[in-house]
Amino acid sequence: MRQKALLLLLIPIFIFASELVYIECEDKGHIFKEEELFEALSLDTPSWYQFWKDRRPKINRKYASTLDDILLNFYKSQGFYHAKVDVKEDNSTHTIKFVVTPNKPVIITDISIDMPQKYQKYIALKKGGRFIATKFIETKKKIKQELGIEGYCSANFVTKAIVDLEKNIATLKYRLKKGDPCTFSKINIFSPKDIDKKVIYSRLNFIEGSRYSTRRIRDAYSSISGLEVFNSIEFKESKSNNKVDLSISTTKRKRFIRQEIGVGYETNLGPKAIFRWEQRNFHGNAKKIAFDTKYSNKEKFIKNSFFVPAFMRVPRFEKYYLDFKNEFSYSKIEFDKFNEEKLSNYLHLLKDYYRFSVDGGIGLERIKIVKSGEICNVSDGEFFLLFPFIKLIVDTRDSKIDPKEGIYLSGYLESGLKALASVTSYSKMIFEARAIQSYDNLTVALKGKLGVVSEFVKSLPESKRFFAGGAFSNRAYGYHRLGATDSSCEDMGGKTLIDTSVEADYKINEKFSVAAFWDSTLITEKSFKFDTDFVNGVGIGIRYLTPIGPAKIDYGIDINNHSQHAIHFLIGQSF
Repeated sequence: MRQKALLLLLIPIFIFASELVYIECEDKGHIFKEEELFEALSLDTPSWYQFWKDRRPKINRKYASTLDDILLNFYKSQGFYHAKVDVKEDNSTHTIKFVVTPNKPVIITDISIDMPQKYQKYIALKKGGRFIATKFIETKKKIKQELGIEGYCSANFVTKAIVDLEKNIATLKYRLKKGDPCTFSKINIFSPKDIDKKVIYSRLNFIEGSRYSTRRIRDAYSSISGLEVFNSIEFKESKSNNKVDLSISTTKRKRFIRQEIGVGYETNLGPKAIFRWEQRNFHGNAKKIAFDTKYSNKEKFIKNSFFVPAFMRVPRFEKYYLDFKNEFSYSKIEFDKFNEEKLSNYLHLLKDYYRFSVDGGIGLERIKIVKSGEICNVSDGEFFLLFPFIKLIVDTRDSKIDPKEGIYLSGYLESGLKALASVTSYSKMIFEARAIQSYDNLTVALKGKLGVVSEFVKSLPESKRFFAGGAFSNRAYGYHRLGATDSSCEDMGGKTLIDTSVEADYKINEKFSVAAFWDSTLITEKSFKFDTDFVNGVGIGIRYLTPIGPAKIDYGIDINNHSQHAIHFLIGQSF
């Protein structure tokens, strides 16, 4: 027994006594840099900003003996089938160096292609170039993914790579016959007892008879997961004669109550405390109830929201469902020259379907404004607004968390009518477009927003006007710090808004990227007035990728007024 105890005590000593060695790599053909070889060996090196650390990775000596085989396999995958690796050890410096002689690569002498032109763009290898097995495999993977997105689940797709190692040549063949697209046949849903099948069915962006698409399945999975009531979600496909039977199985979470407490800071409001409480699957069927509060010296806010999925069927479309959401809130905010107290309630009926979504309902707002300083063209008093609203969205982006390509279009309209008990008659329209495209490590994004308020009775509260500035707007200014530039009143909101952004993000590594941007904004005091100058801001930023989206820090400055600048922190993508 004592011997066993002694052995257990000695195990950690033996582990820590194992010798660590530095690793170095050299490519005598100058094909790959040392950093690329470290990456191929899955060896961690210090980040680019850790300049004070030794750039060489350090590992246990006993693992180093396997690295030469890994290097050989890497060079073979890159077309160097006759590569050789020499291992040099220096015990005085505790260093092991791998010296690679690539020798002659395999060259592609012929490529035979029999497929539609639109898929040929994925073929990365060229005649006369080096045969790279990883690119050959990646081409096959990308074409299969595209076929799945388009709905061709049984396409006849054949690829061949014939390699002659004696002559160091390769011939490639690509052949594709798409056939007919597939459709969803039967959809079987297995759900927990207290969650009706219609709730899961309402998250699907397809019905029986719809065209099959792997993207539709991916989006449906994301939508079901968004209900936040399931511990596991499983999709099983059965394919036959261009028909796809789909089974969806779910298991329920054990805990549904979540609480969040935090502190923060906003430039215009100062330090703040926040609290959120929510219960998912509230009385079953994935309903959700939540309370949000925010407190600071200048802002008091409380909000209650209640969400019911699959609330009602769409008239005349019995297989489609609308969700219901109610949002009730109270806020009190101290601005520089007036205080605003607002009580509001919004009733929503909404539906997401594939790349299209609609959200419509009725809004009620009771707004009380009290001047705390001299400010012209702002009326104090109480305002009661009742207005219908609708928002339409078309979203083809490849990701909502961190998109790299696609288009986003949205249109919003609300209209208050005095005949319906609103204190004033007005309309407010907002149109937005975003376009994103990536080129290797570079992602370019464009964004434009147009907003117009038409006031038919002159008694609209200031909060209904347009302001700009902030992480989603002109980043040379703080949140809502940019008002109408043609107004004789300082910090006054406008009735016409054009807000544009151009941003280029360059990926440094898997986690970090840097950005440069140009934001340009026009806000005028009158409706449909576009005759004033744009306010231009430029800046730089850093992005760090997290599981919930990029963490972004941006610094912007007004190019015509260098004393005007701002720093913004944001988690999530603004494009």
